[in-house]
Amino acid sequence: MKTLFERKRGNGKLVTFLLALAVTAAGAGSPAFGDADSAAKIAKLEKALAAIKASMLAGEDVDARIAELEAELEQLKAESAAPEAAAPATRSELPAAGLQGAPNPLQDDKRYLTGQDLLDESFPNSIPIPGTKTRFAVGGYAKLDFIHDFDYVGDKYEFELATIPVEGTQEASLGGLTTAHAKESRINFDFRRRVQRGEGRKDYPLQAFVEIDFFDDRDLVALQPRLRHAYGVIGRLLAGRTWTTSGDLEALAGTIDFSGGDALYGDRVSQVRFQDRAGDHVTWAVAVEEPKTSISNPSGLAGAERPQLPNLAGRVRWTAASGSHLQLGADLFRLEWQGGDAGPSDTEFGYGLNLTGRWLVGGNGNNTIVGGGTIGEGAAHRVVPFSGGGNDAVITASGLDTISHWQAYVGYSHYWTRSLNSTLSTNWAALDNSEFQTSDALHRVGSVHLNLIWFPYKLVSTGVEVMWGERVDNDGAQGEAWRLQYMAKYKFN
Repeated sequence: MKTLFERKRGNGKLVTFLLALAVTAAGAGSPAFGDADSAAKIAKLEKALAAIKASMLAGEDVDARIAELEAELEQLKAESAAPEAAAPATRSELPAAGLQGAPNPLQDDKRYLTGQDLLDESFPNSIPIPGTKTRFAVGGYAKLDFIHDFDYVGDKYEFELATIPVEGTQEASLGGLTTAHAKESRINFDFRRRVQRGEGRKDYPLQAFVEIDFFDDRDLVALQPRLRHAYGVIGRLLAGRTWTTSGDLEALAGTIDFSGGDALYGDRVSQVRFQDRAGDHVTWAVAVEEPKTSISNPSGLAGAERPQLPNLAGRVRWTAASGSHLQLGADLFRLEWQGGDAGPSDTEFGYGLNLTGRWLVGGNGNNTIVGGGTIGEGAAHRVVPFSGGGNDAVITASGLDTISHWQAYVGYSHYWTRSLNSTLSTNWAALDNSEFQTSDALHRVGSVHLNLIWFPYKLVSTGVEVMWGERVDNDGAQGEAWRLQYMAKYKFN
């Protein structure tokens, strides 16, 4: 049995140890979403201390156990203080999208994070919600666009190539137009926390993300809020509305024009997606997405497009330590036309393949090359200039006649100084038109964009872009247009 003096001495050692542990834990817990290993070690030490207290109350010898825990504490301190080995810059260490110094300073869409990637993010500018374990951040920007068309363009807000009229039409003779708007301004809310399925079980990341803007081209709903993204993440599983899985926004050229030079393959759709890693450099994802095929009916046959199966999508991406990457995306879906009692009924499978990449050139990251190419059968709805125009297939008396497409683009971004950036890009796409399509059906489009962007402050940018576009119809009729666009953008954070 210990004397009273020995018990007091043990108590003193315990108090000293508890204070040291509290200081270490305070330092280790400062990040919003820190490393789970440190938290587990601290929990283990706290549990051991509780056992020591119980042993002391029972009058048992605890000096040896305290010595063991002191050694563990010193090791934990050393691990926390040890600097990490120097390593090449990784993609997560690059400046955030849409900021000065980023490979694409005009691409503002958020990165998709799941699993441990979501927990490891520092979640800057986030604040806690009182009374909960949830943190949230508000993002977005206010943006003004001032546009002058030297020629007629059907969409006065975006340089959509499909809306350029061909020569000889009434629209082509109307000439240019000046427009100013702030429709691209947006705001988003990002909520994150850890959750557990049971006591002592592994932590899982939980995220809910919602973003709105005001960019609807229809005059009847001008300046009304429009839902861009609304999705949730639990572990590696994402469900909600966001960009298609097979697309690659990080490989798009940075343009002031909201349509991105019509180079995008994909759209925002409702989906369920699973994303994971295969080693340090490879990520992959598979998803079930809403169908968005588009079938034309030039003969006015009875029936309607009635898709019954979802789109199956996937991607594999390889990322280098420098931040360069290469990605292959794919889509598989079914086109369906139901003619009822009076019209033809038919189904056909379609597919799309999308190969994209981003290469950071030079050690200082001043130059970036992006590019990509797509091919597909019945997949024109995935290519922005061909979407929504019935360019996937034509319904005929004998069934569906599917249409193939190709698309290719390349862009080059250069920083003249840290605060002055330019991007030159070009995009071309074409359809292998069906013999059943009308003569004025879209056949080929192309564009060239050149801009100069200035960042007077980290979160403020302004610049000007000149763009040229061409449209060619199924019968060979051609039209082209020039546009000049100025912008000023103020980011929230």
